[in-house]
Amino acid sequence: MLKKLSDYENELLKMVEAGAPLTAEQLLSVRTHIGFFQHERLVHELVMILFAFLTVGGFLFLMIVPEIPVLALDVLFFALLVPYVKHYYGLENGVQRLYDVYERLEKL
Repeated sequence: MLKKLSDYENELLKMVEAGAPLTAEQLLSVRTHIGFFQHERLVHELVMILFAFLTVGGFLFLMIVPEIPVLALDVLFFALLVPYVKHYYGLENGVQRLYDVYERLEKL
């Protein structure tokens, strides 16, 4: 998804550099694409929050029940949380950049 977002951002930046004004249909299409990326970002945020709660809850449970299987589960939750944070960070920043590019397209 990050590659798709980056490719779309580059495509929009080429339109900005060309300087040709966009029609209302084209601007609506850009807004629709941004909406899809926002939805993707929201879904990843919710999953990331779930894994954050599971990780914290797992570490609290580990303090109560200090056993190897609980530790293994905590490590697994943490190992899944790190890539989700990284991916969400990329989506968040990418969508923010798309907002800026969209505003530049509107000014054309």
